[in-house]
Amino acid sequence: MLDHPQNDIFIHMDAKNKLYNPSDTLKLVKFSNIYHTRRIKVAWGGYSQIEAEMILLEASTENGSYEHYHLLSGADLPIKKQEDIIAFFEEHHGLEFVSFQSDIFPADHEVRVRFYHPLQEYVGRDRKFFTRVRNFSIRKLNGACIKFQKLFQKITRRERNRGINFQKGSNWFSITDELARYVLTQKDWIRKVFCYTFCCDEVFLHTIVRASDFRNRLFRNNARFIDWKRGGPYVFTIDDLEEIKQSEAMFARKFDETKDAAIIREIQKLYS
Repeated sequence: MLDHPQNDIFIHMDAKNKLYNPSDTLKLVKFSNIYHTRRIKVAWGGYSQIEAEMILLEASTENGSYEHYHLLSGADLPIKKQEDIIAFFEEHHGLEFVSFQSDIFPADHEVRVRFYHPLQEYVGRDRKFFTRVRNFSIRKLNGACIKFQKLFQKITRRERNRGINFQKGSNWFSITDELARYVLTQKDWIRKVFCYTFCCDEVFLHTIVRASDFRNRLFRNNARFIDWKRGGPYVFTIDDLEEIKQSEAMFARKFDETKDAAIIREIQKLYS
C-alpha cells in the first residue's frame, strides 16, 4: 500500500527474525525504492527501540532530503490513498507531526528516566510459556535493581538529568528533514540520557522537540488514528471500518491479520 513513485521505503527488520528474506520484499513493489538498514535485536521497552529509529533516520537522511519521514510499524496501515497522503503533507510543509500526552511529564512515568533499567534488553514478548517465565524472572530482578537505587539515591539518574524537561507521547511520528537531521546531531546526548531507560522511545523525541524551536512547528496531532480507550492500543476489526473511513488521519494502528484479516483486506481495497 506504500508502493508509490514518490515514496522511498526504509526497513529495519528485527535481527531476531531469522525467517525474513529482503529479496521477497523487493518483489512486492513496482514504484518505490526499498532500502534495508543495518539490523539489530530490538527489545520492547529497551533502548534498542530508540537505536532502531536512529538507524532508520541515519539511512534515510544519508540517501537524500525528504518532505517528511514517517515512522510506521508492521501493525500500521495507510487509511488514505497515497496521492492524498502526499498532498496532505505537502500542504503542511514544514510542520512536525509529533503527538504529546500533555505539557507536563507524568509523575507516574518518572521511573522511566530516573532509574537505570539494565535488564530491559533481555525482556521479550510474552507469547510462549518459556518466555513468560523468563520475563517474569527478569522483571523481578529489574524491580530489585529499582529498589536498590531507591535506597542508594546517588546511583540514580536524578543529578545527571537535572534540568531536563522530559516530555512523553506517541512514538509514531512524521517529521521534516530539518528535524530528522537535528535529532541525529543529538545522537550522543540521546545515548547518554536514555540508555538503560524504560520505554523512552516515547520520550526522547518529544523531549528534544519541546526544548527546541521545533516546538513552534508542531501540528495538532501526529496524523495517526490510534484507539487507546478500548485497548493498549485497540486492534481494529471489520466492525470498525466505517469509523476508520470517517477519520481525518493519514495512518491507523493497530491491525493484526491473525485477529481480523478482513479489515486489512477492505482497507487495501479502498486505499490502494
